Amino acid sequence: MSDALSSLQPRDVQIDEKLLRKTFLEHLNYIFYGKQHLIDFFKEVEAIATLNVLKMAINECIDDTNQQLERLEEIYTAIEEKPSKTNTLSIKATMLEAYLAAIRSGTTKLEKDIFILFYLQQIEGIEVTYFKVLKNLAKAIGYSNSFLDQPFDLAVENRILFEAIYKEYIN
Repeated sequence: MSDALSSLQPRDVQIDEKLLRKTFLEHLNYIFYGKQHLIDFFKEVEAIATLNVLKMAINECIDDTNQQLERLEEIYTAIEEKPSKTNTLSIKATMLEAYLAAIRSGTTKLEKDIFILFYLQQIEGIEVTYFKVLKNLAKAIGYSNSFLDQPFDLAVENRILFEAIYKEYIN
Protein backbone atom coordinates (compact mmCIF):
# COMPACT_ATOMS: atom_id res chain seq x y z
CA MET A 1 0.00 0.00 0.00
CA SER A 2 1.38 3.41 -0.87
CA ASP A 3 2.22 5.81 1.93
CA ALA A 4 -0.37 8.33 0.64
CA LEU A 5 -3.21 5.81 0.94
CA SER A 6 -2.08 4.36 4.26
CA SER A 7 -2.06 7.80 5.88
CA LEU A 8 -5.67 8.59 4.92
CA GLN A 9 -8.24 8.77 7.66
CA PRO A 10 -11.86 7.65 7.04
CA ARG A 11 -13.01 11.29 7.07
CA ASP A 12 -10.52 12.04 4.24
CA VAL A 13 -12.03 9.48 1.86
CA GLN A 14 -14.72 10.65 -0.53
CA ILE A 15 -16.88 7.84 -1.88
CA ASP A 16 -18.58 8.40 -5.21
CA GLU A 17 -22.38 8.63 -4.89
CA LYS A 18 -22.78 6.07 -7.69
CA LEU A 19 -20.73 3.58 -5.66
CA LEU A 20 -22.80 4.36 -2.55
CA ARG A 21 -26.03 3.72 -4.47
CA LYS A 22 -24.64 0.45 -5.85
CA THR A 23 -23.57 -0.65 -2.36
CA PHE A 24 -26.97 0.31 -0.94
CA LEU A 25 -28.75 -1.74 -3.60
CA GLU A 26 -26.45 -4.74 -3.05
CA HIS A 27 -27.19 -4.68 0.69
CA LEU A 28 -30.90 -4.21 0.04
CA ASN A 29 -30.88 -7.21 -2.31
CA TYR A 30 -28.99 -9.30 0.22
CA ILE A 31 -31.46 -8.63 3.03
CA PHE A 32 -34.46 -9.01 0.68
CA TYR A 33 -33.45 -12.44 -0.61
CA GLY A 34 -32.11 -13.47 2.78
CA LYS A 35 -35.53 -12.71 4.28
CA GLN A 36 -37.22 -14.90 1.68
CA HIS A 37 -34.99 -17.82 2.68
CA LEU A 38 -35.68 -17.12 6.34
CA ILE A 39 -39.42 -17.68 6.00
CA ASP A 40 -38.88 -21.30 4.94
CA PHE A 41 -36.24 -21.76 7.64
CA PHE A 42 -38.54 -20.37 10.33
CA LYS A 43 -41.28 -22.78 9.28
CA GLU A 44 -38.89 -25.73 9.48
CA VAL A 45 -37.53 -24.86 12.92
CA GLU A 46 -41.01 -24.09 14.21
CA ALA A 47 -41.90 -27.70 13.40
CA ILE A 48 -38.83 -28.90 15.33
CA ALA A 49 -39.28 -26.63 18.36
CA THR A 50 -41.03 -28.15 21.34
CA LEU A 51 -41.66 -25.23 23.70
CA ASN A 52 -44.94 -23.45 22.93
CA VAL A 53 -43.50 -20.00 23.70
CA LEU A 54 -40.71 -20.68 21.19
CA LYS A 55 -43.20 -21.85 18.55
CA MET A 56 -45.27 -18.68 19.10
CA ALA A 57 -42.15 -16.48 18.89
CA ILE A 58 -41.08 -18.15 15.64
CA ASN A 59 -44.59 -17.71 14.24
CA GLU A 60 -44.48 -14.03 15.20
CA CYS A 61 -41.12 -13.81 13.48
CA ILE A 62 -42.64 -15.25 10.30
CA ASP A 63 -45.32 -12.53 10.39
CA ASP A 64 -42.67 -9.87 11.03
CA THR A 65 -40.53 -11.16 8.17
CA ASN A 66 -43.49 -10.93 5.80
CA GLN A 67 -44.06 -7.33 6.96
CA GLN A 68 -40.39 -6.55 6.43
CA LEU A 69 -40.51 -7.99 2.92
CA GLU A 70 -43.51 -5.80 2.11
CA ARG A 71 -41.64 -2.77 3.42
CA LEU A 72 -38.54 -3.68 1.41
CA GLU A 73 -40.67 -3.94 -1.73
CA GLU A 74 -41.94 -0.41 -0.99
CA ILE A 75 -38.33 0.75 -0.75
CA TYR A 76 -37.53 -0.73 -4.17
CA THR A 77 -40.52 1.14 -5.58
CA ALA A 78 -39.51 4.39 -3.88
CA ILE A 79 -35.97 4.25 -5.30
CA GLU A 80 -37.23 3.02 -8.68
CA GLU A 81 -35.30 -0.24 -8.58
CA LYS A 82 -36.19 -3.90 -8.76
CA PRO A 83 -34.81 -6.71 -6.59
CA SER A 84 -31.81 -8.35 -8.18
CA LYS A 85 -30.91 -11.91 -7.20
CA THR A 86 -27.80 -12.02 -5.08
CA ASN A 87 -25.73 -14.49 -3.12
CA THR A 88 -27.00 -14.93 0.42
CA LEU A 89 -24.47 -17.57 1.36
CA SER A 90 -23.74 -16.37 4.90
CA ILE A 91 -27.41 -16.40 5.95
CA LYS A 92 -27.94 -19.76 4.21
CA ALA A 93 -24.86 -21.20 5.91
CA THR A 94 -26.04 -20.01 9.32
CA MET A 95 -29.50 -21.49 8.68
CA LEU A 96 -28.02 -24.80 7.54
CA GLU A 97 -25.71 -24.97 10.54
CA ALA A 98 -28.66 -24.22 12.83
CA TYR A 99 -30.82 -26.82 11.18
CA LEU A 100 -28.14 -29.50 11.40
CA ALA A 101 -27.38 -28.63 15.03
CA ALA A 102 -31.07 -28.76 15.96
CA ILE A 103 -31.82 -32.11 14.29
CA ARG A 104 -28.61 -34.01 14.82
CA SER A 105 -29.18 -37.41 16.35
CA GLY A 106 -28.87 -37.89 20.06
CA THR A 107 -30.00 -34.43 21.10
CA THR A 108 -32.84 -33.97 23.53
CA LYS A 109 -35.84 -31.75 22.88
CA LEU A 110 -34.38 -29.16 25.26
CA GLU A 111 -31.07 -29.16 23.38
CA LYS A 112 -32.89 -28.72 20.08
CA ASP A 113 -34.80 -25.73 21.43
CA ILE A 114 -31.61 -24.18 22.82
CA PHE A 115 -29.83 -24.63 19.47
CA ILE A 116 -32.80 -23.08 17.66
CA LEU A 117 -32.82 -20.10 20.02
CA PHE A 118 -29.07 -19.62 19.71
CA TYR A 119 -29.17 -19.54 15.92
CA LEU A 120 -32.28 -17.39 15.74
CA GLN A 121 -30.44 -14.80 17.85
CA GLN A 122 -27.48 -14.98 15.45
CA ILE A 123 -29.70 -14.52 12.41
CA GLU A 124 -31.51 -11.56 13.96
CA GLY A 125 -28.13 -10.04 14.84
CA ILE A 126 -27.10 -10.28 11.18
CA GLU A 127 -30.35 -8.60 10.18
CA VAL A 128 -29.92 -5.79 12.71
CA THR A 129 -26.44 -5.13 11.32
CA TYR A 130 -27.67 -5.10 7.71
CA PHE A 131 -30.49 -2.71 8.51
CA LYS A 132 -28.05 -0.38 10.34
CA VAL A 133 -25.77 -0.40 7.30
CA LEU A 134 -28.73 0.28 5.00
CA LYS A 135 -29.89 3.17 7.19
CA ASN A 136 -26.41 4.73 7.12
CA LEU A 137 -26.04 4.25 3.37
CA ALA A 138 -29.51 5.69 2.75
CA LYS A 139 -28.63 8.77 4.77
CA ALA A 140 -25.29 9.18 2.92
CA ILE A 141 -27.04 8.98 -0.46
CA GLY A 142 -29.81 11.37 0.51
CA TYR A 143 -32.59 8.80 0.69
CA SER A 144 -34.91 9.00 3.63
CA ASN A 145 -33.66 6.38 6.05
CA SER A 146 -36.91 6.47 8.02
CA PHE A 147 -38.39 3.89 5.63
CA LEU A 148 -35.97 1.41 7.21
CA ASP A 149 -37.10 2.15 10.77
CA GLN A 150 -39.90 -0.43 10.87
CA PRO A 151 -37.85 -3.36 9.46
CA PHE A 152 -34.93 -2.42 11.73
CA ASP A 153 -37.17 -2.16 14.81
CA LEU A 154 -38.77 -5.56 14.09
CA ALA A 155 -35.35 -7.20 13.76
CA VAL A 156 -34.24 -5.66 17.08
CA GLU A 157 -37.48 -6.73 18.80
CA ASN A 158 -37.17 -10.29 17.50
CA ARG A 159 -33.57 -10.54 18.65
CA ILE A 160 -34.56 -9.33 22.13
CA LEU A 161 -37.50 -11.77 22.19
CA PHE A 162 -35.33 -14.78 21.31
CA GLU A 163 -32.69 -13.68 23.81
CA ALA A 164 -35.30 -13.41 26.57
CA ILE A 165 -36.64 -16.90 25.82
CA TYR A 166 -33.07 -18.25 25.71
CA LYS A 167 -32.28 -16.69 29.11
CA GLU A 168 -35.43 -18.26 30.59
CA TYR A 169 -34.35 -21.64 29.28
CA ILE A 170 -30.83 -21.57 30.69
CA ASN A 171 -31.69 -20.10 34.10
